[in-house]
Amino acid sequence: MGESSDGIKERKRNPHAPGSNVYDASDGIKERKLNLIAYLRGVVNLDEETKHDKLDRLVLKIFPPFLVVCAVLILALVVYLHNYTVMGVVFGICLGFMLGFTVLGIACMFLSDRGVISRWYVIPAIVFIPILLSVILYPLGTNLGFSDFVVRYFDIFGASVSIYSFLVALYSVTIVVFFVAYGVVSVIVGYFRSYFYRVLRSLEVPSKSRRRRIADWLFQIPDIIDIHGVEFEPEADKGKFNVQLFMNTAFSIFVLGIVICSYIFINPLFLQIVSFDEMLLIGMFLSLFISTLVIPWSIVKSIGAKITSDAPRDFYLWKGMKGRLYQGFFAITFFMMLLTLSVYLGMDLSRIVTTYIGYIAFVALISIITSFVYVNTYYKGFKNGIIKSYMRSKEE
Repeated sequence: MGESSDGIKERKRNPHAPGSNVYDASDGIKERKLNLIAYLRGVVNLDEETKHDKLDRLVLKIFPPFLVVCAVLILALVVYLHNYTVMGVVFGICLGFMLGFTVLGIACMFLSDRGVISRWYVIPAIVFIPILLSVILYPLGTNLGFSDFVVRYFDIFGASVSIYSFLVALYSVTIVVFFVAYGVVSVIVGYFRSYFYRVLRSLEVPSKSRRRRIADWLFQIPDIIDIHGVEFEPEADKGKFNVQLFMNTAFSIFVLGIVICSYIFINPLFLQIVSFDEMLLIGMFLSLFISTLVIPWSIVKSIGAKITSDAPRDFYLWKGMKGRLYQGFFAITFFMMLLTLSVYLGMDLSRIVTTYIGYIAFVALISIITSFVYVNTYYKGFKNGIIKSYMRSKEE
């Protein structure tokens, strides 16, 4: 006999009643979450204390006083250089922060975890690359943009240009970029690993708190989405250097550097009132911190953070975050506008091209070194640290 109408009604009202065979979608969500948590527990040890954890605590402790020290250093540099103009102050700010982050980077390099590729392979590369570049570029003289860029960098210190001084300039640029990359990435990782889980947890709270509103804005979450929860689909760790991530991160840093290049080296106003030495140091300073706009959305992509809802597809947070931080289309449009305006106003096109090529080469060096430091030393601990902080907060 078929089931009575009363039985059907009761089964619809209470699908979990004995004898009911109706599948509830919430059961699938709960089962999926349990499987995900079981997987993450196999990947991330919640009780493990790593060198990254210790470095994070150190960074959070010393970074505020570090900024105070940088401010004092900047003031001392401005007074020492006796340049109290706007550009002189900007020059002092750039130089002060570069020196500060270089020192911070040296400390972080020794305190950070061991990289996938041993330092015994990295150090010879740092030693060999400037030698190779100097042998290739120096014979070309200042006819090549990057050669002219490095020579003028060394001219800041008032030294005569020779093959040896050219080599010293390349070494100084490479080493500063290398150590600053360690300092900047350490700060990004330290603050993100310590606080980003709170942003993710705020997405699971129905109330429109201030933190929730910031999260909605940061990830560009549409208002029509009714969020059920946050899940992770982390990239697998193969124990090897992640070449694909390295290339993607380096390319993203490089592309974003073109935006800064357009603002500085093709800006008609800057070309008229700012000397090359000042323009060089300002551009160098800004370029060293491009990673602060790339690494955050990159790690959100790596952990596979997404929100589940009634929508047919999950919403991946990194896509909205990347779109919020920068837009490549507008960068290209702005570049073409400034270039056209510069030529129209009678700027020296050869100077524009030379400085632009030189700066692009420098941004390429920054993007490669920064991406390598991030992927080789920080990536795995960064990814697992965010997941670990999130899971710990769920258990509290």
